[in-house]
Amino acid sequence: MKPPVIFIDDEKSVRDSLGQTLELEDYQVQLFASARQALSAFDNQFPGVIISDINMPGMDGMTFLKQALSIDDELPVIMLTGHGDISTAVDAMKIGAYDFLEKPFSTEHLLDVVKRACDKRELILENRELKRELESQSSPGPRILGNNLAMKQLRRRLFQLKDHTQSVLLQGESGTGKRMMAQFLHDHSPRQHRPMITLKCQDLTAQQFEDELTRQGGKWQSASGSSLYLENIDQLPLPAQQLLVTALQTQSMQTEPAHRIRLIASSESDLKQLTGQNQFTEELYQIIRDCMLVLPPLRARQEDIELLFQNFIRTVASRYNIEAPVLSTAQKEKLLAHHWPGNVRELRNLAERLVLLGDQFNQQQPLNMDSPQPTLAEKVHQFEFTLLSDALRRHHGRLKDVQAELGLARKTLYDKMKKHGLDKEDFKDSL
Repeated sequence: MKPPVIFIDDEKSVRDSLGQTLELEDYQVQLFASARQALSAFDNQFPGVIISDINMPGMDGMTFLKQALSIDDELPVIMLTGHGDISTAVDAMKIGAYDFLEKPFSTEHLLDVVKRACDKRELILENRELKRELESQSSPGPRILGNNLAMKQLRRRLFQLKDHTQSVLLQGESGTGKRMMAQFLHDHSPRQHRPMITLKCQDLTAQQFEDELTRQGGKWQSASGSSLYLENIDQLPLPAQQLLVTALQTQSMQTEPAHRIRLIASSESDLKQLTGQNQFTEELYQIIRDCMLVLPPLRARQEDIELLFQNFIRTVASRYNIEAPVLSTAQKEKLLAHHWPGNVRELRNLAERLVLLGDQFNQQQPLNMDSPQPTLAEKVHQFEFTLLSDALRRHHGRLKDVQAELGLARKTLYDKMKKHGLDKEDFKDSL
């Protein structure tokens, strides 16, 4: 299906004829007899083209053009004009119209102009999205990476919703990044100056949830004017769900917009299905379903796996101030072949394990996807080994320099090197 086209003309025969021509070319056509009515049919995210006659009763085409361009000054608006209105059409071009067609015009000429206008609109929206992405990547807070089409659409939708106040439902498997999406929505919203408040529904009884809603200093009160993230709302007890419905309804009637709570909820289950099984409150589902974002599992984002993994490796290596390991071709192939039941969280955990292997890692070593996450003691031990070996390598075994960098007494450094089986002589050949 091609982009949408809005066509405005007060003559029904012209509307029907031109509309049919465009529909036969697979465009999504909306027909309007009034320019004023058409103004409510698009916004600055409209992905298509507008065609408008100039001479119309009520709001004429020139007035419509000015108002349309006030909504988005890069909207492609094509004006239709009679033979005697060429000067008016030229004025329309000066104001910002994309092009004009003088009646009568051929079908080929119409379709050519519409296609060029659609191509330009697509490029404009792509450039805007790229600019938004660059701004978000350079700003504090979580970064949503991925070249997968579903992820691009998800990022675009998040940007559209960030300044709104309606509730948002994030649905996806465990480990797909629902909490990160919630934080992204909050951090890029007008509420970013206040902390996002989180309630883990899987850990709460109905009574505990009621306490958080009603007590002085509870999570509900703390989220006033901010965002409240309800993690795993599908696991919230039914009585608590009804309490939440009441709280949201009361808020909408009694609370000033600036002090209202924006609800962001996540679910691993299909809430519509749970509602049909009487395991989720229909009333609550109706409140949160309108802005539902579905997060794809990692196995459906094959093109993003290596990108995400390399990013995790660089992040962990930077955090621990050690050199990032480099994957072999065979290891990359194994990443792509894995099913990733734990999704992005599993990928991130593997990257952390890999970085903490330090000098024990080599490109011939197979990736062990199923090994358990290291315990705290194992992490501390491995981290200490990695820091020591990395410092010895960079200083080519010169212990005095290693002492200075790590702030260790000479005896302490010797003891730790002995514990980890490190010999300064092994690092001198890197001079």
